[in-house]
Amino acid sequence: MKTLWRAAIVAAGSLLLSACGGGGGDDDDTGTTPAAPTVTLAASPASIVLGASSTLNWSSTDATACTASGSWTGSKTASGTETVTPAAVGDAVYKLSCSGTGGSTEKQATVTVTAPVATGSISGKVVDTKTGAQIDGASVRVGSASTTTNGEGDFTLAGVPVGERALLQVSKANYETNQRIVPVARDAESFASVVLLPVGASQTLDPAAGGDVGIAGSPAQVSFPAGAIDATSTVRVTITDVNPSAAPDNMPGDFTTAGSPIESFGALSVNLYREDGSSTNLKSGQTATIRIPLDTRSSSRPDTIPLFFYDTTAGRWVQEGEARLLTGPDGSYYEGTVSHFTYWNADQVYNTVTLSGCVQNADGSRVAGVRLQSTGIDYTGTSTAVSDANGDFTIPVRAGSELTIGGYIGLQLTSTQAVETTNVDQALPSCLQLGTADGNGFTVTLTWGQLPEDIDSHLLTPDGEHIYYRRKGSLTEAPFASLDVDDTDSFGPEVVTVLRPRVGTYRYFVNNYDRDPAPGISTSPARIELKANGLTRIFTPPAGETAATYYWKVFDISIAADCTATITPSTAPWSAEEPTLPQAENPSAAFCSR
Repeated sequence: MKTLWRAAIVAAGSLLLSACGGGGGDDDDTGTTPAAPTVTLAASPASIVLGASSTLNWSSTDATACTASGSWTGSKTASGTETVTPAAVGDAVYKLSCSGTGGSTEKQATVTVTAPVATGSISGKVVDTKTGAQIDGASVRVGSASTTTNGEGDFTLAGVPVGERALLQVSKANYETNQRIVPVARDAESFASVVLLPVGASQTLDPAAGGDVGIAGSPAQVSFPAGAIDATSTVRVTITDVNPSAAPDNMPGDFTTAGSPIESFGALSVNLYREDGSSTNLKSGQTATIRIPLDTRSSSRPDTIPLFFYDTTAGRWVQEGEARLLTGPDGSYYEGTVSHFTYWNADQVYNTVTLSGCVQNADGSRVAGVRLQSTGIDYTGTSTAVSDANGDFTIPVRAGSELTIGGYIGLQLTSTQAVETTNVDQALPSCLQLGTADGNGFTVTLTWGQLPEDIDSHLLTPDGEHIYYRRKGSLTEAPFASLDVDDTDSFGPEVVTVLRPRVGTYRYFVNNYDRDPAPGISTSPARIELKANGLTRIFTPPAGETAATYYWKVFDISIAADCTATITPSTAPWSAEEPTLPQAENPSAAFCSR
């Protein structure tokens, strides 16, 4: 009996284990642990300027709820998009946490916010420096902002970053590229006139053979050793005598090297182009020899002089090497060795003194923010300054020299003064006078060559005034027109300023006072710059001068009641008799007003 009971108990125990799943048997349960949610979150764009927006895109799986935190808040759907506009500069961090039965997952996206770049605009005109012709289709650029000139040579370039030295670059086929330094203020319009210099000569060259490229009748030349040019087939070489003494604006930049003013004794531009039109240069380690025509108003001509190249990124001249003064059958030149090509300038840093002065309105109140420029008379160079809150300024100028100084603010022009500096700091004898607030005035600047020694400016006004060396006028009382600068010993300048134009027509003409037909006005050469409304028009002598035509009638400028100005170049420019006013004089002619 005991044996039977023991067997029964064992059997019952086996049944019990089997029913409870014990004893190491298979598990038939199919249940699993829930998965954690997945989350994606991205911002597009990830970098914006303050005030702009970015779009957040997100999605999730295995989530029953999503919650935003960081730079956004609140409950969010399992997937979606949302536009966000961060309120401050810096990193805006957007976090999204999604939860479900399997737990929670968090992701984040960052939007980098930068301050917006303050911008202004530049308007201006582009003309041929030799003929004054307006240039259509020229490319105008500051950084990434660009435009082209219209049929009148005019342009307006918007979106230019604010700064004291915006590098305005202008280019056109068959012209040398030029670069002007323009101050740009926030949400304001600046004005700039740019001259382009026609390419002097163009020649193809076999780089393997090398050779010389020059300008006929000029000492300007570049000599390439065999194999020095970085090209495997024919290249086109252009070479141009910049001639800065005749027109300082032919030079790119502002006659500074690392902030110090320099004077030029001649400049040359050389460019190399492959057959596909792309630019090239000398190979690394190779050099070429250049000859820069001597070109200066200075009586001092150093036997050796530093060479400077123009850095288009910095807008400065950089010293590299030197040149020596030589003379050949086509004239004197500076010869030196260079390792690359751009504008090259025979320059020297000069000793400076400071010239102090002031700018005032017609009522005697001082004017801040006027931009002053000095221009050498017996040297080739410029310098700049800005009047302070009291209308005062100091400007570095060449010691022991003759120069002119004038300025502008917006469309308003100042009078111009001629100054002879010594070797110590000095002050102007009187304040520069600023024109009317609406910028109605204009200036006319005459320059010429060494001969004839004396060429005179003349301006006839609507009220019958004749402004010239014997009757220089006034800027503080009627006629509000003046011969500011009178020159009698070559080169000029002669400067006529009108601060309050009258309604009617002004006539401007030039007289060969020396009565010297050789070279005369045409081949001297004479050059007229008319500055009005922030822009510059250039006039050069047309054909037709004879030994008896001592007068060049350059242009008429007609002023309407609203100060609109119409400029008309003369169609009969040369005469043996002094030109007269084109209409009956009107002593009571009103001043124009915008």
